[in-house]
Formats: sequence, structure tokens, C-alpha cells
Amino acid sequence: MFIGFVLRLESMEAFDREIQKGRFKRVVSRKKGKPSHDTLRDALCQWDSNHLDQCHDQFIAKFKQNHGPRKGNIDGWRIGAIDGVELFTSTSRSCSDCLVRKNKEGEIEHFHRAVVLQKVGGDPRILYGVEHLKPRDGAEKGEGEITGASRLLETVKRHGRLMDIITADALYAKATFIHQVLDQGMDAVIRMKEERRLIMQDARGLFDHRPADVQWEEKDTDGDRVKVEAWDEEGFGSWRQVNVPIRMVKMVRQTERKIIVGGQKKAEIEIIERWVATTCPKSAVPTETISKIAAARWDIENNGFHDLKTYWHLDHPYVHDPTAIEAWVAILVLAVNMVYSYFYMHLHHFREWQVPLKEIIQEMKEQMRWTMPRMSQLFWKPG
Repeated sequence: MFIGFVLRLESMEAFDREIQKGRFKRVVSRKKGKPSHDTLRDALCQWDSNHLDQCHDQFIAKFKQNHGPRKGNIDGWRIGAIDGVELFTSTSRSCSDCLVRKNKEGEIEHFHRAVVLQKVGGDPRILYGVEHLKPRDGAEKGEGEITGASRLLETVKRHGRLMDIITADALYAKATFIHQVLDQGMDAVIRMKEERRLIMQDARGLFDHRPADVQWEEKDTDGDRVKVEAWDEEGFGSWRQVNVPIRMVKMVRQTERKIIVGGQKKAEIEIIERWVATTCPKSAVPTETISKIAAARWDIENNGFHDLKTYWHLDHPYVHDPTAIEAWVAILVLAVNMVYSYFYMHLHHFREWQVPLKEIIQEMKEQMRWTMPRMSQLFWKPG
């Protein structure tokens, strides 16, 4: 399963085809024989999750030893992003851990959702942890993301200090979440949306009567020029549920874009206003750094969930069974982390090669089948 996920096989049927073609003959010992995809399904349904937790712990320990969390930091700060993602949905299959809802057509949908904590800001974007949301006894709705995030932070705590700052979407603008982050010795940078919040009203009333505190220019991922104006003030005590003063940052981003109208290029100005609440002190984390950290939150969607679903097939239910789902997701996370850490840490000039990772994975498939020395000794004990 691990090697299959490294090769980005999209289904159990794909596993079976590759097994029959001899793709894994240099991985599996001859004495063990070639398993069918039904055997893989049965094994996943009986998997010991503690074993996979130990594998993940070993990887994180080695990642820390090799100073991985420091790679791709933002102005010296180690950043993690936390967010929820829907794994897959079905109207025909279900299990005891499925969450339930009705779709637009009124049909009952069974789906699985998880909360993910990922390193962001730069490569390698390692997955620090995944927490599956569970259905609630006697309730139509399943667990909320904050509940899952709380469990995830407690679980990740066993790895020691991996991050300095956690960034999250407006859903996580909850006092309980902020307190838990602070209790673990980290700071929070959280996007704010609700204009009704008293702290938002206080900050807007203050910022509307003074010019921007700082201005700078940068370029976005498309290379377009962005002019940023920011207002920054700390010491707000009007978020009464939070037991520490909060720092509020308002950013207005003006992006100059070139669009084609009637066959001719035309300049267009896009203006976006963003608000952030943070526990980071101004003396330690400048306004521009807060802006970078808030923007890095999108990494978990653009470089995290998008890649996991598009290339690693996270949205495909390989086996729809409670034990099996947690097992194959854990094995997939291990495969993703191993691939990313190898290419972005061991191969130091991988980015300069400008070779798509999917092409290299395809080449690995052929190498594994025809030219690589026998690998079974890496996975099976002799005798």
C-alpha cells in the first residue's frame, strides 16, 4: 500500500492491475507471493492504527532531527496551518463513522471529513497530523471542526515543538481554540470576518480615523504588482472570552492586473480588504510578516488539499470501512511526507530542475519494474 501510494495509484483496481503486471515483483518477497487487491482490503480492515502512529512518530522525529520545520519558514518563524477537508462522499455506501447530510436533491449523503495540520510557508509542506471527525450519538450533525482541531493539537503535542505560529480561517476564531494554541506555547494568526464582533467594530472605528501605519509593495503568485496598506494595533480587550489582549491587523491589497477586452490589454485594479486577529506581539512579529503568515494559510488549500485530491487521490474511498479508512489515510500521509521530504530536502536543487513531480513519479514506476535492484529486503526480515 505504501509503495502504491508513492506511485499515486488511484484505486484498489489500479493496485490489482499493477500487481498483475508485475510492478511490485521487486518489492514483495517471492516466499510471500503477490497479494490480490481483496487481500489488501481485508488487511486494511484489520490494521493496527497504533503501528501507523509509531511510523508517523518516527518520521516526524527524523524530520525534526534534520531541521525540517525550519525549512521554508516565514521570516524565521515556523508556521503551521489548520483546516478541515471533506475526504469523499457517497449516496450508496456507508459505514459506522460516516457523517450524514441531505444534498440539493434531498438524497441522504454519507461523507467523511477530517481536520489537517500542515507545515506552510515553503517546501517541504509536510502533513503534521490528520484527525477524523466522528458522528455524534443521537445527533444528526457530526463533530465540528473545532472539536477535531482540539484533539489534533493534543495529538501533535507529543512530537514536541514543531511550530511557532498557527494560522487558521475565520471558523477558528474561537476563544477555546486560541487558548489551546497559547497553552502549547504557540501564537495564533486567524482571519476575521464577522463585522458584528465587538473587537472588529472597535478596530474599524480606530483605523477609519487614521492613515495606514505601514505600506509596501509585493508581487502575487501570478507576478502582478500588489500595493498593500496596513493598519496595526495591539492591546484590544473587547474580545471578552479571550483571556489575553488581541492584536488586530487590517490590510487593503490593491492588485494591478492586465485583462484582455476586445482583443486589447486593459489595466484593472482589484481591491481586497483582509482582517486578521493575532496573539503575536508587534515587537516580535512585524506587520508585513503577519501579512505573509495570513497569506500562507492558503497553502493548505492550494498546495495541500488540492494536491492531495488531484494527484494523491485522497478523495477516493479505497476501502469504505472505519478501520480501513484511518489506516489507508495514515499510510497515504506517510507516503506523501516521505516523497516531499526526499525531493525538497534531500534533492536540494529539485526546484531548479523545473521537472513536474508527476513525471518523476511516472519514471519511478518504470524504474521499479525493470531496473531497480530487488527491494524486498527493505520490507521483509530474512528467514
